[in-house]
Amino acid sequence: MSMKFAKLLLNTLIISTLLSVLFKCKVSVCEPQPSLASKQQKLQKRNSLYSSDITHQLIGSQIVTQFRPKNSQGENISLDSLASDLGYEHFNWASYVVNDPYGIANQSGQLLNTPYNDPPKGGYLDYPADKFPFYWDLEQCLRCKSRHHWQNQHNVKKFELVFEDFPADYRLQPGEAIEFVTNLVGVKNYDRQNQTAQWEILHTFRWQLISPHPNLRRVSLLETDIDLNQLSPQLLDIMQLDGAVLNSDY
Repeated sequence: MSMKFAKLLLNTLIISTLLSVLFKCKVSVCEPQPSLASKQQKLQKRNSLYSSDITHQLIGSQIVTQFRPKNSQGENISLDSLASDLGYEHFNWASYVVNDPYGIANQSGQLLNTPYNDPPKGGYLDYPADKFPFYWDLEQCLRCKSRHHWQNQHNVKKFELVFEDFPADYRLQPGEAIEFVTNLVGVKNYDRQNQTAQWEILHTFRWQLISPHPNLRRVSLLETDIDLNQLSPQLLDIMQLDGAVLNSDY
């Protein structure tokens, strides 16, 4: 009787040990843990959230991109309402030049190295801009055109935000290209006094200006719905310096 009891006790201990190992495996080893891949998937999901609400028109050397958000029933959503629901003050664009064969000078006359913000803070020599990194100005500034302000009716309507650009460079030769990365962003923590703002990237696309023949310029769309992890570390660093909130995604 005692031997049977000892054998039964031994079997119980063995089974308990096996169950313990299996349970530990289930909760700490076998289940997928948060990883860089899962973070990348989360980032990609957010970056593609509004891809179906964005359309592009390419007309010669002009690109026109429109953001028209819709709900699950296909109805238009007010930009102000959506921005408020997501914790943003408004939507804007943040655009960067990532390849430029000849370069261009900023407002101070300094030649810009890629990647650089388009327009750079303060603008170009012949194209003044405010001190924020957004494509459409947040502030009225000396010699800044009202047409380039984000609240201009051509740029933002109740249900639509427009990105429009006419890049040009007479020096561009066949086989050369100026390449851009443009982001739809949600702007928050806009501090007028300190000239700072934070922003989150909602959608990214890549496009270029080419010169297929002398005296002919044309824009083309290279890639939409870009995973931000595919962008260069240098570009991501500049975005962060400009106020992009990326740390929570990595």
